[in-house]
Amino acid sequence: MRKGIAFNSFNGKRIALLGAGSLLLVACSSLPDREPVDKQVWLEQNWSEQQRQWFHHTSQGTATIPLPYEWFAALEQPGLSLFGTPKMLLDADYMRQLGFIPGEINRFNQAGLPVGLSVDYGATNPVTGESYNAIGFTCAACHTGQMTYNGTAIRYDGGPAMTNLPQLTTVLFQSMLETRYSKRRFNRFAERVLGERNTEQNRQALKKQFTKVFKGLIASQFAVIRASDNKVIEADIEAGRESKILRDIAENIEDNLRNIEGYTRLDALNRIGNTVFAMDTGKLENYVPVNAPVNYPHIWTASWFDWVQYDGSVMQPMVRNAGEAMGVAALVDLRSDSPNQYASSIPVKNLYRMEELLAGPHPLSSKQFEGLRAPRWPDQILGRIDLQKARQGAGLYRDNCQHCHLPPTDSQAFWSDKVWSAKDLSGQPLLKMPLVKLDYIGTDPGQAEVLMTRKVNTEGLQLGTEIYTGGECNSTTIQPSNDTLFAFALGAVVQNTLDHWYRTHQVPAAEQRQMNGDRLNCLQAGAGYKARPLNGIWATAPFLHNGSVPTLYHLLSPVEERPSEFYLGNLEFDPQLVGYQSHEEDGLTLLDTRLKGNSNLGHEFADKPKGGGVIGRALSEQERYALVEYLKTL
Repeated sequence: MRKGIAFNSFNGKRIALLGAGSLLLVACSSLPDREPVDKQVWLEQNWSEQQRQWFHHTSQGTATIPLPYEWFAALEQPGLSLFGTPKMLLDADYMRQLGFIPGEINRFNQAGLPVGLSVDYGATNPVTGESYNAIGFTCAACHTGQMTYNGTAIRYDGGPAMTNLPQLTTVLFQSMLETRYSKRRFNRFAERVLGERNTEQNRQALKKQFTKVFKGLIASQFAVIRASDNKVIEADIEAGRESKILRDIAENIEDNLRNIEGYTRLDALNRIGNTVFAMDTGKLENYVPVNAPVNYPHIWTASWFDWVQYDGSVMQPMVRNAGEAMGVAALVDLRSDSPNQYASSIPVKNLYRMEELLAGPHPLSSKQFEGLRAPRWPDQILGRIDLQKARQGAGLYRDNCQHCHLPPTDSQAFWSDKVWSAKDLSGQPLLKMPLVKLDYIGTDPGQAEVLMTRKVNTEGLQLGTEIYTGGECNSTTIQPSNDTLFAFALGAVVQNTLDHWYRTHQVPAAEQRQMNGDRLNCLQAGAGYKARPLNGIWATAPFLHNGSVPTLYHLLSPVEERPSEFYLGNLEFDPQLVGYQSHEEDGLTLLDTRLKGNSNLGHEFADKPKGGGVIGRALSEQERYALVEYLKTL
């Protein structure tokens, strides 16, 4: 991260996960309506209420929102407010439209923020040393599921979130644009932020700071401000003049890039790369557009996999978690000339405690997962499972699914030495994850291609870092280069960031190994897609890794019977097809499977030779429904 003043020239870089390609200005009416619910139910998953609230709001050291908390809380919703009191951006109903679950005020969430947001009071910027109240995402922002059915809101931890994170950036940008260029709106903002200090002099100082942040957000996300223009803009800001160049850029930004993500999907991998290697290092040549969106993966039981990352690319839980925190804007000093390179805001102990909470004790002794468990089908809400169909479906699962997805987790076969044949560094058994090759599964290759083909310039980073690569975990040293493979470069940078934290906090080697999950920092680049156990699969729509199939029934159908277009963002559940309703409504995200990164091909049951996307024989309509019914029981 290049040097700049902390919150008052926060550089906008910290919202890189949410940024480029998504700052498409939209009217407030483009958000979907959310019908009120009669009651709310959190499904039982072996967590106490206190553990759940801790997971929802415990900080990862992130500053995802590029403003101090006080500024964010003082912003109004974008759009005209002709009558009555202006509504705030953080209004619970407005955040619900963006897919966030309302939170409650408690000792873990003193600000009453939605699930997945946290305030770091007195956070320290590792570059400037300045303290401020940072607001950012927690794990729960992407990994807390929800659905509605007949007036009941059903919620569960560890499932794919229904949040639209790019749209959050859109409304934030528009709110900042309107605040900056509306005198009345800015005066109201200043009154909320400054309180008793709301003098003309302080308002002008605040406007100068606000303009710098706004300019930084535009510049870092789009690289559209030329050096010559930047000097003029900076001079205008310092002199307190209106900058015509900045306003022209801001008002013509909406046609930048097409947004292909939306509700419950994000190109997290490319965005993490953009944050770390473009924004934090200042090397904008490392920036790439988003083009490989994925559905937020469900995370229950994942702690016990030999490859913990959903795409089979990362073995060590701590590297995965710290990399994710960096991607959602934990502050890291990656300046090439910094004597303190790799200093960060990441609270590594928090990441370790979170992994321990998710994992629980080793499951082999009790033959059941003891941490966060998959949610069970709530038949009192969604209706009873047809047990006769489910019995037929059990045979179909054994014959058509089990060879990849393993025996069901409640079977004796699942807990066998054959399934638990991988080992950590201490010899403790881990679940051996089947990795299905791309040419066999035939699903969209975009996510894997990012790992296999993206290169980044790592010159200026202090590397010479030992990592481990491939299925055999061979030792490899990553050196600075202008064309380092992104998959390995990211693992090396995360490793150095963790090592810096361990050294600074004087963590003994044995404790480091424990916090790292007793695993090497072993990485793979595009080895395939994991065929994970299907416990709780009913609660993870949309399906395939890129969310390109709306329901389980469609996933079991021939490709030509899958919808080529459908809409994401509707919370109402379909218990027959098992997925969200996906018809067109205002404000929802259109998923066009013909666009790059959105293919719904592969994982097909068809009367064709296996391979090239065909994984099993064609299933009749009756068989599909029977198998769907069985999958509800897992």
